[in-house]
This record gives sequence, structure tokens and C-alpha cells, in this order.
Amino acid sequence: MRRHVVLALVSAAALSLPVAADAATVHLEQFVTTGGSVQVSVVVRKPASFSVLLRTRTVGRTQLVLLGKHAPHGGPLLDTATMHCDGAAGSYYCKGAFEPLPAGTYTFRVRRPSGFGTHVELTVRW
Repeated sequence: MRRHVVLALVSAAALSLPVAADAATVHLEQFVTTGGSVQVSVVVRKPASFSVLLRTRTVGRTQLVLLGKHAPHGGPLLDTATMHCDGAAGSYYCKGAFEPLPAGTYTFRVRRPSGFGTHVELTVRW
């Protein structure tokens, strides 16, 4: 009886592994100078919906741009000057979720066009 329970647990764990492997996260922490940018690229093998969290300083402007063959066009995905971001004590937390995009390579670029140079954190999940 014990052996069957252990085998059932091992089998259940083996079946759940592919589901856990589908979720992915990239976290970027870096200093960005005024007028500078930092970026991180991801490769997705099947259509993916991205959710992003950007943490930056409240003074100045920070933008998140998505680049890629199938990336949406028309400006930044997140812009601290034009959208409402949550924050206190000098930090903004900007969140966004985006519809599924086809498989391919996507580059998330954080730009700092104005304000002081600052430390930014970007978390991307898909």
C-alpha cells in the first residue's frame, strides 16, 4: 500500500513539471543614467502574454518600450509621465499586462529620458 502511494505522488509530481516549466520570469536591476537605457531580451517558443512590473524613481521620466518583429508599435508600453503608477517614498511601481504575442524574440528596453540617473527594476513574466 505504501509503495502505491509513493508511486502515485511521484507520478503526480512528474505530470506537474511541464506546467511549472511553462511559466517564466526575468528580473533586471540596473542603474540607468539620464538619457540612457538598459534592456533585456527574451525568446518565447509559443505565443505568450507578458505582465511587467517596473520600479523607478518618482523624479523624472522613465519609459518601457517593447521591441521585436511582432511587438506592438505606437510608443512606450509604460511611461511614468503619461500613466498612473502606484508609489510612495520616492518610488513608482508601474504595472502592465499585454495580450498574447506570437513566438519570437522580444526586447524590453527601459529608457530614462529626463530626471536624475536612477536604479530601475524590471520584472517580466509570461
